[in-house]
Amino acid sequence: MAALTAAFELSEGRWRDRFQRITVYQRGWRLGGKGASSRGANGRIEEHGLHVLLGYYDHTFELMRRCYDELDRAVTDPRCPIRSWDDAVSPANRVGVADLHDGRWVPWMARFSATPGMPGTPGNTSSWPASPAEIARRSLQLLADFLRSLAPARPSRTRDRIYLSASPLPEGGKTEQLGDIDALVRGAAVLGLVIPFSMARRLTSVGNLVSGSPDGGLPRMLEDLRVGLRGAVNSNAISRRTLHLVEIVTANLVGIFGDGLLEANEDYRSIDHLDYREWLSGHGIDPEALSSPLLRGMYDLTFAYEQGDPSRPRFSAGLGLQLATRMLLGYSGGPFWKMRAGMGEIVFAPLYQVLFNRGVDFRFFHRVDSVRLSTDRRSVQAIEMGLQAEPASSTGVYSPLAEVNGLPCWPAEPLKGQVVRPEWIEDLDLESYWSPRRDSGKVVLRAGEDFDQVVFGISLGMVPYVCGELIEESPAWRSMVSGVGTVATQAFQLWLKADERELGWPGNPGDIVSGFTEPFDTWASMSHLLEFEDWPDAERPKSIAYFCSPLSPEPPRSQVSASDAVLARTREFLDREVKVLWPRAVGPKGFRWDLLCDGDGAGRLTSQFWKANVDPSDLYVQSLPGTDSFRMAPNATGFDNLLVTGDWTDCGLNAGCLEAATMSGKLAAAAVTERATCR
Repeated sequence: MAALTAAFELSEGRWRDRFQRITVYQRGWRLGGKGASSRGANGRIEEHGLHVLLGYYDHTFELMRRCYDELDRAVTDPRCPIRSWDDAVSPANRVGVADLHDGRWVPWMARFSATPGMPGTPGNTSSWPASPAEIARRSLQLLADFLRSLAPARPSRTRDRIYLSASPLPEGGKTEQLGDIDALVRGAAVLGLVIPFSMARRLTSVGNLVSGSPDGGLPRMLEDLRVGLRGAVNSNAISRRTLHLVEIVTANLVGIFGDGLLEANEDYRSIDHLDYREWLSGHGIDPEALSSPLLRGMYDLTFAYEQGDPSRPRFSAGLGLQLATRMLLGYSGGPFWKMRAGMGEIVFAPLYQVLFNRGVDFRFFHRVDSVRLSTDRRSVQAIEMGLQAEPASSTGVYSPLAEVNGLPCWPAEPLKGQVVRPEWIEDLDLESYWSPRRDSGKVVLRAGEDFDQVVFGISLGMVPYVCGELIEESPAWRSMVSGVGTVATQAFQLWLKADERELGWPGNPGDIVSGFTEPFDTWASMSHLLEFEDWPDAERPKSIAYFCSPLSPEPPRSQVSASDAVLARTREFLDREVKVLWPRAVGPKGFRWDLLCDGDGAGRLTSQFWKANVDPSDLYVQSLPGTDSFRMAPNATGFDNLLVTGDWTDCGLNAGCLEAATMSGKLAAAAVTERATCR
């Protein structure tokens, strides 16, 4: 995503004529990196894992809005079922976690209030990262709204509320009623929080509020709120979850004030050496809240486990504070947005089409093997590549997309009719570093002849394998490679003959649940994708399920053995654990394999889709405590004609996500244009 964003920015507007040629070199036959998806049998959407967009992805939405507007499918491709960016995505306001209490897993769903607008609208891209003062203001408003929603202020059952404590209702069951909360929570304490903070905005300094006032200021008030809640909450599960929410939000606020972040000019990095839970603990959070499914779900969604070990949750505190507040307080529309089809056709196919129409040159089947330095070691002199396959076209152009029900998509394997000697690549995995190689040739790009500037958009995991000379020459590159953590991930998808209700899920289609047990801690109902798959009517599934998690222990360096391990874990997980989510899918002998749609009715797990993301390019980039300083800004590589881009760079949102990649791509493009202007 980062490299394509850079190409998009550089090929647009006044810069289109400034750069004589922009060329994208891609290993294999499809674009997208960790976000790539393709189509399998029956038009199945097959992905690296679960991909959803978050409601604060303003840079990503803004770029894709421009892309779809330029593509103008209503005119250029009226048969396409997804024509605009508004068609491509929809908000998902129901998000859940799995709560382990008294030895039993219980799904806990939250319905977040919808907000006006859509991410990426004009002005949104500059609203985050918010200042600590803005975070504090929004946090207090969230607490006030939430606590007000708990109060039985009127007999009506239709009053507005924030559904942060809503549990899914088992069929035929009864809702769990929230016990009466002390008046401290419902009234005086909330006013005691909001009024002093409102006054603080009028002060020239917050010093008196934080520590100079006789009664301890806002931190003391927040602690009083906690004490009141602890005393008022009974054994009711909803009350306990409510307390956890308040504990997390107030600990964030106490930390913001206590660590002086209000005066630190948004310097979140001052606490990045700490783990997020460690930082919360240092600011008086109830120890029980540290094991809250809310926190566990956050760690799961970011694969925040050192070396993939579930017993080693690690996530930098500064980034944790930013992400927690962005997810809860900074979203537009909804906290999550689902794509109506795979990420490959929603994001990367439109980007490819626009860039190709602009004249950007795409060279598929080019695997980067080595980046070579000049004699003086100050710049990149050459890039060595393996040519995996050659296009059969006389123009040398490979057209990568195929249509499924009118939607341009990426096929699951190369289009053999478009390459010379297709049998040559028949048994090769062109996207795996561990696969045997049978190249048709070598390509060497040379500085001054083939390129002036290089934007390195390959993922961090591949850097040790292709940038040996840079690592040897530069301490910054050595520190980045050794200091920034990565982790392998695993995923599987199921196509089922029963819908969510028939499986026994008490919630709704489209729900997302994280914080569940290992080896697959995150599940998403993705049945909406069926609209854009191509099943025969007699075989059409009723639901689709995605599961994913870190892959631990450290996977073997073999795609085949890692895939076999994921398949075995999937089978065990379905037999033993999935009954918490789908009680009717598991019988006395384990999972009901006859529920699987496999084309011949045999109910075989091997007919489904699973993925071990162990290729170096597929490793997820983590945000471990104390590693932020090892990241490299796109324009700070130390080499004259080289820039880097990706979610592993220092880009302003140092997390492994699509938004970080987009932001990094924009920064890389800006650096290229700045260098061109200075010449």
